[in-house]
This record gives sequence, C-alpha cells and structure tokens, in this order.
Amino acid sequence: MNRRTTRSLLVAAASAGLVLTASPALAGEDTGGAVPEGSGPWAPAEEVLPGYYDPVDVAACGTTVTITSGDVTDVESRITELPDGRLVIESRGAQTIDLTRQDTGQMIDELDVSGPYSEVVSADGTYIIGVYQAPTILYPYPELGPVDAAAFEAAGIPDLAYVTKGVVTFELVIDPETGQAVSEEADVDARLIDLCTWFDGNRGHGDNGHHGGHQ
Repeated sequence: MNRRTTRSLLVAAASAGLVLTASPALAGEDTGGAVPEGSGPWAPAEEVLPGYYDPVDVAACGTTVTITSGDVTDVESRITELPDGRLVIESRGAQTIDLTRQDTGQMIDELDVSGPYSEVVSADGTYIIGVYQAPTILYPYPELGPVDAAAFEAAGIPDLAYVTKGVVTFELVIDPETGQAVSEEADVDARLIDLCTWFDGNRGHGDNGHHGGHQ
C-alpha cells in the first residue's frame, strides 16, 4: 500500500531473528551514493510482496487515517540478490489510494502514488537504504518506533506527507541483537505536501515547498 511497507516488513523480520544471510552487515560501507539496480523478471506486486495492497491505519492529523487501495492497482515488483548478499527490492507501475479520516469521515480520493521505489538491504538485514520517488506517500511506521518519527521531524517531513516532485531517501540501521531500529536519517530533495490540509477538499493548501539536504 505504501512505499515504505517493505521496510516495515524487514524490521519485523529482523525482530524475529530472521536474518537474510550470515554475511556481515554493510552499515557504514561507502557506496558512493549509488543505489544498485536489480535484474530478472518483474511480477505483480502482490505476488512478490504479499499484502502490498492491504489497508493500513496511520496515526496522523490528530486522528487515525485509513489508507485503502484506489481503482488503480497495477504495480509490479522484483527482488534481486546481489553477489555480496545484499537484496535489492524494487517496485514500479501505476497505483492510486484512498485516504479516510476516522474522526470526520472526510476522504482524499484516488491519490496518485505511482512513483517507483527501490530498497537495498544489507546481507544480514540490519542496514536498509530506501529511495522513494514522486509521486508517493510517506508516514512514520509504528514498527520503527521513535527513531522513525525523529527522522521525519529532523528532515521536516509531515506525519502524512505527499511527495509531488523529487525523491526522498531513508537510511536505517537495525540492532542485530534486538531487531529494533537504532538510527535513521532522511534526505529530502523533493516537494512535499502535508495531506492533513487536503481533507477539506482544497488541494491548493499545504505545500511545504522544496526541501533538500536534511540529515
């Protein structure tokens, strides 16, 4: 449903001790900022990432916002294992979502979230780089705890953010012993909208402008 869903699932896997391989973590490795591309065939997202289109409840806008699939669900994904043991997870294609405030019943209908994304996971699952391109939606995940919320605040990302232009990158480190998120940085080179301002039907409000270089 959301471009950060796989990050959440990976954290849950790490918490359960389900590391991907026995190879060393790549945290701190100098990759030169490049995100490797995968290879191989693409398949429907729900086949590669089960539950991709499941509804989610988000704590935002002073209430709970429920996100469900819209009329367009044409996303495809693939997972590639690199020779050094890292995993590259990619998704692309057309998708819309509907958002509903639980306190007022107000909706944002058929929001386009078709921006592609990629995630690179270290061989032991404790270091994740996620690159999310517009248009997409972002919000802190409870599974990542206060570390995720702090990364959003430090980067100036609203709790329910719509990326209309550009790219947002997250770098997440997970404790291999506990499976808990221990540090995260977000870099924003994008135009962001606070979607909490859109529930009144006026999509002309809430533009946060361009953000860049936040750590």
